[in-house]
Amino acid sequence: MCMPPEPKPCPCGSGKLSWWMYDCYGIELDRVCESCEDKKRKRYTPETFTGYRHLTDEPIEPEDY
Repeated sequence: MCMPPEPKPCPCGSGKLSWWMYDCYGIELDRVCESCEDKKRKRYTPETFTGYRHLTDEPIEPEDY
């Protein structure tokens, strides 16, 4: 049986419990807490959390090899 990870204090030094902040593809970016999440989120472009597909009207097609 897989156990959930134990809660960890945030590396920002607040002493509060932390969780993973993920990008729009589910990739872990950083551990955050309520004290530092906004500050750490500002390190990334908005597209990190929304994706890049909305930046173009062109469909993405597979390349022929």
